[in-house]
This record gives sequence, C-alpha cells and structure tokens, in this order.
Amino acid sequence: MSPRLQFQGISKLFPAVRALDGVSFSVGAGEIHGLLGENGAGKSTLLRILSGVHTPTAGSVLIDGKPVTLANPVAARAAGVAMIHQELQQVPRLSVAQNMFLGHPLTRGAIFVARREQERRAAEALAAIDPSIDPAAPLGTL
Repeated sequence: MSPRLQFQGISKLFPAVRALDGVSFSVGAGEIHGLLGENGAGKSTLLRILSGVHTPTAGSVLIDGKPVTLANPVAARAAGVAMIHQELQQVPRLSVAQNMFLGHPLTRGAIFVARREQERRAAEALAAIDPSIDPAAPLGTL
C-alpha cells in the first residue's frame, strides 16, 4: 500500500539556521507516528511545513502520491491537513464559543461568523463536561 503522506528531501533554511536538512518520512493510512527529538531538532518546523505555516526551502510533500503545494494554512486545510496543537492558544476577551472555534470559525456566506451556531454547538459539547458554562461568556471570566 502506498503512503498517504510523504516528505521527500525536505530542507528548511532560516537566516543563519538550517532547521531541516533532507528529511524524508512516510505515513501510511491509519498509522500513528511520534516525532521525538531535542529542542531545535526541527519537529515543529516539519509540522509547520505540513500545516502550511512554512514552505520548504527544498524537497516535496506528497499526499496520496501527488505533489502538493501547502503555501498557507488554507491550502493545507483544502488538501485535508489539519493540526491540533499541543498548547492551544486562548483569547480571554473572546467568548468560550469563539475560543472553541478559534482558527476554524463557522461562517454564514463568505465572511460572516455564525456566532449563534457556534454558541449552540459549543453548548452541546460543554453539556458533557460542565453544563453550567455559558458559551457566550468571556473566557477570561471563568
């Protein structure tokens, strides 16, 4: 079976730093892999390339055997790549629901945020944890 995801010869240069140097790595369907290494080994850089935050200086990313250009997070998402970061960022001034949908807001049309729908879905999710949490309340007030 061919890999779902492949990195082929990925390198990333920053000013005065070679973060990645010819990394090749494959992941098959249903496989789970862990990236381990010292601080500065390039783990986060590799994941940022996969999620479209950085572009590689050299090398290719393939999904289902086809080269893809993940020039930004929107392109990565369109290619089926989504990241769940270890340390989620929180914005205390935004509501609980807005924080839950941070980075992936529900929209009406092209640009309008579907705030009521976000609050409804947040309430459904929160009901299993703590139904007393108001999804419309500012996160910083909890």
